[in-house]
Amino acid sequence: MFQQVEKTKIEKLLNGIKSLERKNAVFLHLVANENQMSQTANSFLSSKLSERYYFGGGERGVVDMDIFTFLGLRELKDLITAAEKALSKMLFASEVNLNCLSGIHTMLTALLSVTEPGDTVMTIKEKDGGHFATKKILEKIGRKQIFAVYNTELSNFDASRTARLFKKHRAKIIYLDALSIINPINLEEIRDSLGKNPIIIYDASHTAGLIVGQEFQKPLLEGADIVTANTHKSFPGPQKGFIAFKDKDRAREINPIAKGFYSSAHTHHLIALGITILEMEHYGKQYAKQIIKSSQSLGCALSDLGFELRRTPDGYFSKNHQLQVFLNNRKDRIKLYSNLINNNISTNFISYPGERMYMRIGTQEITRRGMKEPEMKEIASLINQALKGKNVKGKIIALNKKFSKIHYSFDSFYENNKNRL
Repeated sequence: MFQQVEKTKIEKLLNGIKSLERKNAVFLHLVANENQMSQTANSFLSSKLSERYYFGGGERGVVDMDIFTFLGLRELKDLITAAEKALSKMLFASEVNLNCLSGIHTMLTALLSVTEPGDTVMTIKEKDGGHFATKKILEKIGRKQIFAVYNTELSNFDASRTARLFKKHRAKIIYLDALSIINPINLEEIRDSLGKNPIIIYDASHTAGLIVGQEFQKPLLEGADIVTANTHKSFPGPQKGFIAFKDKDRAREINPIAKGFYSSAHTHHLIALGITILEMEHYGKQYAKQIIKSSQSLGCALSDLGFELRRTPDGYFSKNHQLQVFLNNRKDRIKLYSNLINNNISTNFISYPGERMYMRIGTQEITRRGMKEPEMKEIASLINQALKGKNVKGKIIALNKKFSKIHYSFDSFYENNKNRL
């Protein structure tokens, strides 16, 4: 009797996950912090290599660390070496580290590596687009926090006031942990105002795909010392992270410390990340360019329907994958959001006390699925109808079915050759 009850319980749980997978497949995902991997990269997430640690290739397949000898994965080393070289080139970095497990992990690793307890770290206020997790992390690791001065009207930082505040509090680093931005950060001005010694860390978690596609900004050429990022937003990889260094000296200083903050690099995710980096080396420029076109087109279509959107100082609706659409009836946000969910549309509402609520839309995932400007107009119309309570679920499902493949990837090569690979 006990075994039968347990079997029924397990079946129910597993069937629930299968049901969620089917539901996920017919949603229009417009969340700015998600994406889809290629079939090629995704296929290795179930690899049996996921059960193995990766410490390098080693001589004759043996990794010897004096006190610790381990099996080497030489073929994986070949992939990772190629990926590191490609990513370094795309980011103008002297060196990159692909071992971190997430964006928060890269943040924690970088902060612990370049600061000491009691140091002051300058970040971005949440209402100005900063990351919600930074404050809690800094508190727990014993660092003080101050905030850069942001000009909402110009969608950029007041570099001179920021520098004065930085120097007044004798801050150690500035961590630009941008979560919701539509405009490149004025890094060159910030660097010029701070001078050459302060460490600038640029969190590219949202914009990494656009940065490697040469369509947003070049942080390491514009004044940043370190770039941290997760790899599953505009960068269309697995849920993992990387750290990139402007100078080799900085990499040699931090990487040995960073080794203490991870053991396994999660081999299956590392394989998927390596493949995605090489896909971005081949297709990243086309992909990033289309994201910008998609964002501007969707912004124009929503504006034509009467929506008010945040704009960049030069009038664009966005210069990256994010759109910020103002929704003034904050009290009705659950009802409005439910109208979208009931129509299989997933996005975010962002609502800070005393600030205007907005809907944050991401165009990176629909772009990678092959949607372009004509689909942006259709999506704007469907969002408008859904927010008003109309039933457009069938139209959303039909649109999803038309775009089932992943573009800007190795998938066509993989499909044609997988029996030989």
